[in-house]
Amino acid sequence: MALLGYTLDAVRARLGARVAAWLGLRVGAGVRIHPGARVRSGAGSAIGDGSILYRDVQVLATGEGRFTMGARSHIAPGGYLLVAGQRLSIGDDVAIGPGLMVFCESNAVTATGLFREAYRRADVRIGSNVFIGARVTVLPGSVIDDDVVVAAHAVVRGLLASGWVYGGVPARPLHRIDRNDGTDGASVPSSGS
Repeated sequence: MALLGYTLDAVRARLGARVAAWLGLRVGAGVRIHPGARVRSGAGSAIGDGSILYRDVQVLATGEGRFTMGARSHIAPGGYLLVAGQRLSIGDDVAIGPGLMVFCESNAVTATGLFREAYRRADVRIGSNVFIGARVTVLPGSVIDDDVVVAAHAVVRGLLASGWVYGGVPARPLHRIDRNDGTDGASVPSSGS
């Protein structure tokens, strides 16, 4: 019985991708958009071959906003991606854990005025071969280079340079992906602000 349920989910996910394509999203071969996932995308938005949006993922791009996701990438259930009028780019071979939150637009703190009326708006780019753990938050203007791991519950702000595992609030380099302890002369990158 479980196999039948899984098969029905897979069929529904393929149908979800077809509906998204019919509504204007460029969808590559083998894309799956599971039931409960919601994609509102601007012109030029696309999901690459073999990529998956699992249950309850929300992608909200409005107006000029554009969402692109490369090939063979996935976003686990519960992702919330607020693109608004900006651009969110996710590369190839990206694995994203459940509960991801990406903000290309967010309220901002200002010296004067109401915080609810102040905004920070900036594009977000996530490179290729990236693993993002559960419940990570990515703030406006962030860039995650290729070949990066982001630990669960981290808050990404600024640039995360290639070749490192990052974690914490805000995310900072923990160690090189190759497990070197830093004695090889490699300098620890600074997390952008």
